[in-house]
Amino acid sequence: MGKLILVRHGKTMLNSLDDEERLRGWMDIPLDAQGLREAQQTAERIAQHPIQQIYCSDLYRAKQTAEAVVRATHAPIVYTSELRPWNLGSLTGQRVTDILPVLLELESDLERSAPEGESFLAFYTRYSQKLMQLTEIAERCPTCIVAVTHHRNLLAAPTILQGGDKTKIPVRGGAKTGDLLWVEQKDNGWNLRAEQALIRASIPNEVLRNSVIQRKSDVGKPLAASESQGTA
Repeated sequence: MGKLILVRHGKTMLNSLDDEERLRGWMDIPLDAQGLREAQQTAERIAQHPIQQIYCSDLYRAKQTAEAVVRATHAPIVYTSELRPWNLGSLTGQRVTDILPVLLELESDLERSAPEGESFLAFYTRYSQKLMQLTEIAERCPTCIVAVTHHRNLLAAPTILQGGDKTKIPVRGGAKTGDLLWVEQKDNGWNLRAEQALIRASIPNEVLRNSVIQRKSDVGKPLAASESQGTA
C-alpha cells in the first residue's frame, strides 16, 4: 500500500507572513527566488522516496514546483484544474487582512459565491472528489504518489479525510510554502503527518535560471480552468 504526499507550492511575491500577504487564488503568478529554492529542496526531499506518479494544479506556481519534482524523480506528471485553490474572483490580489471578514462569511455561507468567483461549497466539492480519488490511487499503488497543490487545499485536507465540519476550516495558518503533508491509511481511516520545509541559504544560479520560464505577458492574470494543459 502506497502513500499520498500533498505538497504546497513554493513562495510567490504575494505570499507573506505579515499583514502584506495578498490573496493568490487563481492568479497565474510565478514563484519568486525563495519559491524556486523551496521547489528545489522539496524535490530533493521527495526524491528520497519511490514516486510512481505526480499530479499537479495547472496554475503556474504549482507547475514550477512540480517540474522540479519531475526532474528529481523522473516520474510522469498530470496537470489538473481540480487541484486549484478556491476561486475567489475579484477578491484575488487584495490583502488577506483586509478581506478576512469576507472570507469567513463566505466559508460559513457555503453556497454563496465569491464576487466573480465560486462558492466555498463548489471548491470543497471539486477538491474533495479529487482528493478522495487520489487516496484510492494511493491505496492501489505499491509506492508513493505526489499532488502539488495550494494553501487552501492543504487546510481543507484533514476535514475532507477525517469527516470534519467544512465550515470550521481555518482561513490562515497551516502549511507554509514548500511544506509536505503525508497521507497514510491507518485502521480504516487516514493519518496525516506534516513535514515542514527547511530553506537552504542558496541554490546554484544555474538551477534558478533553468527553473524560471516565466511567461511575462501572462503573469498576474486570473486563468480560466479551460486553459489547463491537461495531461503531460
